[in-house]
This record gives sequence, C-alpha cells and structure tokens, in this order.
Amino acid sequence: MAAETDRYKFTREELLGSTNIAAREWQLIDPERWYNDIEAPDDEVDATAATTYIARAIADYTDRPTADEELFSEFCQDFQGWNEVMFRRAHAIYTKELKRILRFKGVYTGRLNMVPAEALVGMLNREDFLRWPDETFQDAVFDKRSAAYMLQQRIIDGRHATVRPTDAGPARRARNQAPVTVKKSSI
Repeated sequence: MAAETDRYKFTREELLGSTNIAAREWQLIDPERWYNDIEAPDDEVDATAATTYIARAIADYTDRPTADEELFSEFCQDFQGWNEVMFRRAHAIYTKELKRILRFKGVYTGRLNMVPAEALVGMLNREDFLRWPDETFQDAVFDKRSAAYMLQQRIIDGRHATVRPTDAGPARRARNQAPVTVKKSSI
C-alpha cells in the first residue's frame, strides 16, 4: 500500500478543466484538499475548504451524465447538513456555478435571480424534486442528455408540428389548392 505522499497530485487544470469556471478562478481551490469531505454543519469551515468541496461537486456534475431527479438526489446527499453559512464561505463564483450546472442538468433551483447560497440551501430543505414552472421551463437551456431537455424538445416539436409556408408561389398553388403542411420528425 502506497503512502499518502505517494498519491498522484492532480493539477488544477486536471481537476477543473472540463468546467465553466475560468482558469483565473482556479487558484481559489486547494488540490491537496480535493478528496476531503466536510463535516456539516460547520459554520467555521474556511473559504478554501468550502470552495474546493463545491468545485469537486461541480466537476463531478459536469463530467457525468447524471441529470434531473437523480442529480438532485446526489446533490442532497453530497451537501447533506450544509447550511447557508457554509455556502457563503465558499467563493461566490463557485456557488453560482454550482447553481448553474444543476439548472443546466434539469434541476429546478428556484428563481433565476435568487442568491445562489439561498437557492442551494432551499433545495436541501425540500423533500422532493421540484417541478419547473412552465414559463421558466420553456426558456431554460438544458444539457441534451437530461430528461428536461428531451421533454422541452417534445413540447417545442408539438407546438411546431405543422409548418405552413408563407408563400408557396403561384405555380405551386395552381398545382395544389390545399395548404401544405409538413410534419417535423422528432429528434
């Protein structure tokens, strides 16, 4: 069995390269603490530890195809016991990105303009996966691997199933007096 000091040391680029977090923000995490869990609740957790823990979740959620209700469950398990103080200790860029990646993967996090720390704690206090409000759902951008994306596409396809040309041209109208309808195939 190798000693702890022999363990491979990941670079910040290897840890965060697949996320949307800018390279200039990577300095806010500590690769040495990457695999450390944080006991919660811990209102005394330092900013680097909280940020690194959140960064690890962001990287996991970004890299894996997990989405929707399954991702919500993972988030609740990963952050069980966390409170608003703990989320606020982390650098805001990371809590904002955590909220964004959850939304992108089909998890409703509350109002778009809600403070990320408040939204994340609110999610932890919920018992069940929350349904998206219709108006928010229609405008959201989802990961193509999520059920939310697939449902959104079915709704869009259903709404645009019949397309009528605005000008079929005189020769075409003469040949075919009935309006032309084209059904889109589902993707």
